Amino acid sequence: MADFERDSGWLSGSVVDAEDARLATGVLAAASADPANPIASRTGLKPGPGSPGNVLATATPSRNITVSPFQGVVQGTRTTAAGPYLITLAQQKTLDVLSAAPADTSNPRTALVVAQQSDRQYGDESDGMVVRVVPGAVAVTPVPPVVTGDHIPLAAITIRAGAGAITQADIQDLRVSTVAAGGVLPLKPFESLPVHGYGGQRLYDLETELDMVRRGSSWRPAVTGAIEFFGPSDAGWPKAGSTEATAYVFNQVTVTPAAHPRMLLCTAQLTASAQSVESRFDHLIRAVGESVNMGISAFSCGPTGIATTVATASRLMPAGTTPLVITQQFLRVSGTGTLSAAASFTSPVYSGLRVLAFPIP
Repeated sequence: MADFERDSGWLSGSVVDAEDARLATGVLAAASADPANPIASRTGLKPGPGSPGNVLATATPSRNITVSPFQGVVQGTRTTAAGPYLITLAQQKTLDVLSAAPADTSNPRTALVVAQQSDRQYGDESDGMVVRVVPGAVAVTPVPPVVTGDHIPLAAITIRAGAGAITQADIQDLRVSTVAAGGVLPLKPFESLPVHGYGGQRLYDLETELDMVRRGSSWRPAVTGAIEFFGPSDAGWPKAGSTEATAYVFNQVTVTPAAHPRMLLCTAQLTASAQSVESRFDHLIRAVGESVNMGISAFSCGPTGIATTVATASRLMPAGTTPLVITQQFLRVSGTGTLSAAASFTSPVYSGLRVLAFPIP
């Protein structure tokens, strides 16, 4: 048998070493995002109630921090077939951050809290997993210390100059999650969507609150045809006001970006009054920073001097990171007199901009 054809786990009559056993267990763990090592597992903590692995300052700030119990997976990195270690912190652990490495009097430093796996098979001094603090170097602009070997980062701690205690504001959460093979992975807000993945892989993006699935080389909403809703207005909008011959912006809605292209369907309603019933007005839908209207509705106020008009528009919004701000505007295009959107008309019942965002292939 070739070296790369490993002994199967739990095989009677065969010599199954620790690497073989880890590789066998790794069949059940979520794959890593490394296309160069398809048998590797994703390093991370098992999701669960009680915020597993959370690093907290003490209730009364002190030199100590606590680490909540957790289980997790640490992918071995010393060989391509090292396999994943399954690790457990069975009860809350208290760590002293400052006694062995006090704060500098002049400059800060950054410490890391890690779950470190050691293994004498690869030259380490001992076997086992230890949750520990890596002190970091003092600098005007400090950087996190480099941790070698197999580990999971749990938190970064800013040790301020002259600090005698650690507060919660000093602690930055670095935990990432992992799940069993085929499980839905909770993606932390500070993580990016994995560049690589496999077809059908599922994750829940905690930042955008979208359930995502891997299709081809991109991430898409897991539910085909799922839509998002925006509107009827951003905070503080719509705004009562009036205009004669220049456009007046009275409402806006911000469409947040997504990692997939969407078709936006916009419906804008306006109730307004005019001094001259013979004038003609335009009700516009326009994106901030653009000079071309997305949609337009021409109207006059007729004998009553009051009109309700609806404008519609569609717009392709590509995948990206930049929000799109869509406005409602009105202006007079012929005749004389002033058009007004009164305070009584700023209720969404009378004036509103609603946007439906449909994912597209």
